[in-house]
Amino acid sequence: MKRLLALVLACVILLGAAPALAIEECHRVEVTKKDTTQENKSFIRRWKVDTVLDSVDEELAVIADEYVERLGPTLQKAKNNTNSNSRLDVVTRHSRTGLTWMSFLVQARVTYHRDLIGQEITSRTFDMTTGERIWLTDIFDAESEGWAILEKAVREQAAAYWPEVTPDQAALEEICQRQNLSELDFTLHGMSLVLHIPAYRLYPEKNTLLEITLMYPEIRPYMTEKARVETDNLAYYKTCALTFDDGPSRTNTSLTLNSLVEAGARATFFVLGNRIGEYDDLVQREHDEGHAVASHNWNHNNVSKVKASTMRAMVGKCDTALIAAIGIPTRYNRVPYGLYNQMIKAKTGWPLIQWSLDTYDWRDLSSKKVLWRVQQEISDGDIILCHDIKDNTPKSAAMIAEYLAEEGFMLLTIDELFAKDGVELKGDKVYYRCVDGDTSIKKK
Repeated sequence: MKRLLALVLACVILLGAAPALAIEECHRVEVTKKDTTQENKSFIRRWKVDTVLDSVDEELAVIADEYVERLGPTLQKAKNNTNSNSRLDVVTRHSRTGLTWMSFLVQARVTYHRDLIGQEITSRTFDMTTGERIWLTDIFDAESEGWAILEKAVREQAAAYWPEVTPDQAALEEICQRQNLSELDFTLHGMSLVLHIPAYRLYPEKNTLLEITLMYPEIRPYMTEKARVETDNLAYYKTCALTFDDGPSRTNTSLTLNSLVEAGARATFFVLGNRIGEYDDLVQREHDEGHAVASHNWNHNNVSKVKASTMRAMVGKCDTALIAAIGIPTRYNRVPYGLYNQMIKAKTGWPLIQWSLDTYDWRDLSSKKVLWRVQQEISDGDIILCHDIKDNTPKSAAMIAEYLAEEGFMLLTIDELFAKDGVELKGDKVYYRCVDGDTSIKKK
C-alpha cells in the first residue's frame, strides 16, 4: 500500500489547517499476518504493517524478521497440531497522534501451552511525512522538567505492579538514570505517552509488560513545541471509548484483539473475575497490547440479590485474580446489567463506569446493525458498550474502529477519556461519558 507523494504531503499542509475530519493519509496503515507451522509443529504468526513510507516498513520488517529468525528455532516441540502448544507471535502494533506522528511497537511473545514464557519488544516513532525517527529527546529537551516527571512515573507505577513484591531496586535505579530513561521503548497514543518496560527487568520470572502511562495534560507543558503540536489531539479529533464486557472468551476475545491490532485501536476490557484464571493468557494479551483492563464483578449475576458484605469481599477476589494475571489491580468497575445503585449502597469503593451508547450487540445483532447503531448515535465523549463474547464482535469491532477513524474520532481508553478533561475517577461514583468534563448520562 504505497500512497502517491501528493497524499503524503497533504499531512504537512494540514498542520496549519482546520481540525481534521478523517484519518490523515499519512496515518493510513494496512496490517496483514502470515502463519507458519514449523517441522516440530510449533507455530509462528508474523504480523506485517504496510504504511505510506517504504523506509518505515523496511525498518519495522527488519526488527520483526530478526525476532522470527532468532526465536523461531527456540520453540519447543508441540505435542499436537493445535496452536495452543508452542508458538511465537510477532505483532507490530501501531498508533497515531497529531497529524503526522505515528508509533509502532514490535512485540515478540513466546508461549507454551498458552503460558507466556518470554517477551521482547522494540518501539519506533516516526514523522510519517518525512520518515524521520522521533526520540524521547525530541519530545522533551535537555532542560525540561518532563524528565523528572517521567522518572517519578517509572518509580511509582513500576512499584504498583505486584503490590506485595518489591521491584529490583538496583535495576530500577539503572533504568531511571537520565540516559537510560531517554532510551526506553515508548509509544504515543490518543491522550498518553506510554513507556514499555519488560517486567522481567524488575520482577524476575515475570514476562508481561510494565506499562508506564503519562497523560498528555500532565506533560504537554514540558514538551518541545513540535511535540505539543503532535499531541494536541483534542484540537484535531473528537474522542470516544470502545469497551467490551463479559470476557474473556477463547475464540471471540482473541479475534477481537486481532481486529484491534489491524485497526491500530485501543479499547477497555471489563473482565469477569471468575474467568481470569482460565483465560489469563488473554487478559495478559489485552494488557500487553495496550488496552485497559478493568473489572466486571466476579460473577455475571444480579447484584440486587447479593449481600453487601459479599460485594465488598468480591473486590479483593477480583483484584487478586487480576494481579496474578497482569500485576495490577482494577482501577474501576462496570456492574453487570448496569445495577450500580446496589454497588454504591454496598460501598465497594470502585469508580463505576456505565456507557452512553449501547450497540445492543448482546441481542446477537449482525455486525452491520451494530455499526448502524454507532453511526446513528455516536457523539463526542461517548462510551460505547460491546461484548467480546459475541460471535459478531470481532467483525463489529473492526467496522466500528474504521468508521470512527474516518469520521474524525480518536479511540481512547477509559483512563484517557477522563484524563483528557482532568476528571479524577472517584469511588462509588457513576460515570456515563466524558465531554468537556461532563460525565452525566447523555440526554436523548
